[in-house]
Formats: sequence, structure tokens, C-alpha cells
Amino acid sequence: MHAAVIHFHTLEVYARSIYYCVMEPEVAKYHFGALALAVADSIASVSASFSPSGPGTAVMVLLSMEPGLPISVLATSIGLSHAGTVRLIDRLEREQLVERRRQITDRRARFIHLTNSGKKITDALLKAREQVISECISPLSPNDLDILGMLSERLLVANGFDKDGSVSLCHLCGYSRIAPSRGKAKPGRSPRWNVASEG
Repeated sequence: MHAAVIHFHTLEVYARSIYYCVMEPEVAKYHFGALALAVADSIASVSASFSPSGPGTAVMVLLSMEPGLPISVLATSIGLSHAGTVRLIDRLEREQLVERRRQITDRRARFIHLTNSGKKITDALLKAREQVISECISPLSPNDLDILGMLSERLLVANGFDKDGSVSLCHLCGYSRIAPSRGKAKPGRSPRWNVASEG
């Protein structure tokens, strides 16, 4: 009679295969939707304590990562019309959160920068959002986080949310500040804006 030999790795793989296969696709979809809504609501809640405007917050986070953008680029990045973005910048400027600066080589051009107050508020906002996300994922193991990260990246890319070097995501939580965890990092962009006249 032979003694039983237990291969713990095989048992672990088997157990994990059962664990990950029990949820029906429709149930998984609704679990994902509930999680997305819960995280979005939490982030919106902490954002509201720093800034009353979603687009305004998006502009400030974007400028914290890429200072000196023209209004045309900001408008495209946050999905507002040029006129709407001009009005938004006007309001943020009145609140002393951003400022327009002239370019030395082209006095007609205007480029938008955060003020010192704007920088402080944006940094505090990003830290608060990071805290929300950290608390949400805290029950997960490092291996779970690796899987979650890979699946999230797949969905972001597949749905077109990761276009243009992740700039379109920056208003969520400073995504572009984080270097890719694997593979070759995307090269940093140093755009040369050709703007004759901005608001």
C-alpha cells in the first residue's frame, strides 16, 4: 500500500480554478458594474470637497502632469467645446487656481498653468483619490492585484480609454504618473504646440 502524496501546488491550482469558475458571466458583469459605480461615487465624493466642477478638476489634474497646455488641447482632453473650455479657464482663473501665460517666442499664444494654490489643491485631491482606491483594493492579495491590473489594462485599452499615452485618464487619479509595471514604458512626450491664438 502506497502512502498518499499530496501535491499542494496542484491542489492550489485546482482550488483556484474552481473559485474563479463558479461565477456566471452575467453575475460577474453586474458585480463589475456595482464595483465601478461604488468606486466612482467615492471618488466623486472626495473630489467634490476640493472642487465643485468635474471638468475643472480634470483640467487641474491634467495641468499638474503637463503644465503649459493650450486651451485647444485641454478642450480635446476633457471633452468640452473650445468656447466651453475658455469659460472654464476663465472661472478657474478668477478662483486663482490657474493662470494664462504668454509664450516668449509667440506673444499671441496663451498657455495654461496651475497657480501655487492650484497645485496644492490638486496634490491633495490626488492623495484623497488614491486613498479611496487603496482602501477599496486592500482586501486583495498581491497576486489578485496583479490579475486585477492586467484585466483593467485590457479593458481600458480595448474600450479606447488608454489612447494618447494615457492622457485621457489623468483626470481619474493621476494614472499617467505611474510607470507601466511590465514591458517597455511609453516614451515621454515633449509636444511642440503650434498655437497661434488661444483664449
